[in-house]
Amino acid sequence: MSPEVPEIPKSGSTAEERMDRTLELLEVRDAVTVVELAQAFSVSEVTVRSDLSNLARQGLIARVRGGARALQSGQSEAAFDIRLRVQEAAKRAIARAAAAMVGDGEAVALDSSTTAFYVALELRDRRELVVVTNGLRVASALADAPGVSVIVPGGVLRYAAMSLVGDFASGVLRSTSIGKGFFGARGISADRGLMDLNPDEVRIKREMVDVCERVIGIFDHTKWHRTALFSFVETGQIDALVTDARAPGDLVAEWRERGVDVVCADPASDGGPNLPSRRPRRSPGRRASDRKEVADTIGSE
Repeated sequence: MSPEVPEIPKSGSTAEERMDRTLELLEVRDAVTVVELAQAFSVSEVTVRSDLSNLARQGLIARVRGGARALQSGQSEAAFDIRLRVQEAAKRAIARAAAAMVGDGEAVALDSSTTAFYVALELRDRRELVVVTNGLRVASALADAPGVSVIVPGGVLRYAAMSLVGDFASGVLRSTSIGKGFFGARGISADRGLMDLNPDEVRIKREMVDVCERVIGIFDHTKWHRTALFSFVETGQIDALVTDARAPGDLVAEWRERGVDVVCADPASDGGPNLPSRRPRRSPGRRASDRKEVADTIGSE
């Protein structure tokens, strides 16, 4: 199945939004042209050329005659490192707010998203924390943290996301119970929940969601008006969303009306946001996880 081309706003987009969409297009296509971007964004070709030049100066794309192409492996940073630099301030603010939800002695799941990587950096000072992740960069960020144990299910390396995917992780995850899971997304919908593009990533995210007592979405404001090919968690399974202060107020209000806690972190503020109170568990039969429970279930495999 061919990947879905990320949705592009037809008008009213900012330079930041246009550049983000261009980078997403180049994740699923080899090249884009100035003409097609100008038509899609309803801006002049001069404006598009300025956007592309800006991206090229940051080392995020390669400029070619009439447009731009994706960087090839070995030319510059890996795709994961490129995405780390997109909306970095917002992602760091989101990470601080998400990490504030995690206490010592807990067990949490982090996916392989770039926002989860920033969450991992914020968790390095926790004590007796267990982190289950399929993200190699996420695991690396916590590898030398003295109070954190990292569990990485096996799988096949997906280079673009520096993640492990496939059926190898299924056995481990099925025998695990985790208190909170933090998941990035390419899009969000009140009807479809959280969505992503890659079917292998979606499959392992679903496995991780199934063993988490609380599911928390972590993504910046640019994802609110986007869609993607696959849903990996339904709306009714989502307990909380952590986003940044530029998230659209009407959509935030809609999710809050559905009973979902939404935290809007301000990248311009060093202080933490007002965190929401804990919602009742979705399933009364599920237990809170702790370090010993996860270690025991993994060790029994």
